[in-house]
Parts: sequence; C-alpha cells; structure tokens
Amino acid sequence: MITALVLIAAVQAVPSARLETLTFTDDRACTSDGAWCVGLVKEIRDGEQVVRPILRTPDALPSQAGGGGDDAVAYFKPWSRLVRLADGGVLAGVQVETSSMYSGGGGQATELRLYRLNAQGDAGPSPVLTVPIGAELTIRACFSEADMKQRAGACHDEYGFEAQLTATGEAGALPVLDYVTTATAFPRGVSRSEDSLEKPPLTSADLVIATDPKCSYSRRFIFDAAAGEYRPDSALPDCSDYTVP
Repeated sequence: MITALVLIAAVQAVPSARLETLTFTDDRACTSDGAWCVGLVKEIRDGEQVVRPILRTPDALPSQAGGGGDDAVAYFKPWSRLVRLADGGVLAGVQVETSSMYSGGGGQATELRLYRLNAQGDAGPSPVLTVPIGAELTIRACFSEADMKQRAGACHDEYGFEAQLTATGEAGALPVLDYVTTATAFPRGVSRSEDSLEKPPLTSADLVIATDPKCSYSRRFIFDAAAGEYRPDSALPDCSDYTVP
C-alpha cells in the first residue's frame, strides 16, 4: 500500500539547510521539543492508492498512521530526519522497509522516499528523491561437507549497504543533498551474480569483510524544478545485489 506523509504543526523559517534529528514516539517522529511530529497515513481514493501530505497538530494526527503494508512484507515509518526550508516548508521522508526469506538465509532493505511539504500542507503525490539507505543480506553457500571445506567454514555470503544523506547550502529553495554509500561483502570476492562454489577454494585470508568500490560512492543531488525531483550529478551504479533482498 502506498503511504502518505503527514507533517504536523506549523514550521518556522530557517536561514540554511540542515538535517534535524527526530525522536520516535509510537508511530510518529517528533522534534526534540515535541512541538510537532511527522506521521504517516494511508489512503485509497476512487479505488486507487494515493499519497496525501497534510498539516496537523500533534493531537490531530490521523488514527490510521503508519505500519505494515497489505502483504506484511513492506513496513512504513517516518524518516528520523528532516530539513526545514526558509519558505516555511520542510523536506521529510518515509522509510520503506522490505524483507525476504529464502532457504538458509534472508535479507532486509530500507528505501527512503523524500517529500517536499510547504507551510500550507500542500504537496505533490510523488517523492522528490528515492534512494536506498540500508540493507543486510545473508545467503547460504554450503550444502555439504565438501562445500564447507571449499568455503573454509564460511557457509554464508553476507552483504551490507549503508548510505548517509546530508543537506548543504541555503534552503531558500531546495538544498543540495550529498549522498554517500558503503557496500561490503563477506567473504572477500563473493558476488550474488556468481556461484561461489565454482570459484577456487577460499583461504583464511579471504575471510574478511571487503568494501565494494563500485557500490561505495558519493553523489550530489540537485533539485531539478522542471522535473520536480532531485537529480544526481552523475549516474548511480546498479547496486541491486546489495539493495534488493
């Protein structure tokens, strides 16, 4: 189910962009003074799932806030950060967490959908930025004693992905967003697109966490007013081996 973002209470103008940390209380994320919170609502309009940002005071937060999707595979919650804008609006986000289980392993991944909300509570239905911000996957690699020997006892491939998003510059319009990722794999040299048992046997020297240079990168996102969304300064690599469970 598509999730809508709720911004609660009026927002004060600030001179520059910065990420502000929110504190979770039940199904909402609130500022440190508790004056306002970000929550989630789900809505179906004319039989279609839609996203509807609205402004509310904390005591008027809709009761249908946040939670799991229809299939219980996706889980939605507010992002624990926001950016206040000089025009009285904010950038705030929805974290979409997905998981998958398979024989001898499983994984979970988190995607950030960032929205722009203005001081009047008006916003478009689409996020201005969608990026992966975290993932952990474990895949079984041993099916016999011979496999265990070839794998030097490391019977699971493990993949990790972490991303940090920061805001820079003046926030009169939309700020520049810096996006930095780190992708890792264990043992060294494993890949989801290859059968590890067809490779040479592992040694103790391979039993280390290795950083993947392709999927450990930095990008600068700048808002494209014509497109209505953020665009990176260069194309993002395909890192679905790390970000899709």
